[in-house]
Amino acid sequence: MDNDDEKDDSSTNNSDTDDQVEYERGQHPNSLKAIAKHQFQKGISGNIFGRRPNYEKLGEALAKLGDEETFDFDNKSKGTRREQVLERIWFDAIRHGDWKKIQLLAWLGCLDD
Repeated sequence: MDNDDEKDDSSTNNSDTDDQVEYERGQHPNSLKAIAKHQFQKGISGNIFGRRPNYEKLGEALAKLGDEETFDFDNKSKGTRREQVLERIWFDAIRHGDWKKIQLLAWLGCLDD
């Protein structure tokens, strides 16, 4: 029998493993050090960018503009901006085969019977 085939039991008889202390979940000294290291002061969060900005007024202004009717050079109505965007989505999906627009229409159920 070769030396490579023999099992080496010396790794299982390590005295360090026999003396290890069992800690409850979250009670290991290394865990407690990590928690203490990353504590934030009262009133300060870990989000360095702060709260996400609220674009409520921008949304209101865009919605208001979306309802405005637009005209071409011959003063002929082209519809509202909102209608033009919806028509453009369909136009790009059909005419240009824009895969993202086709996916959007499918996801919204617009291609269902």
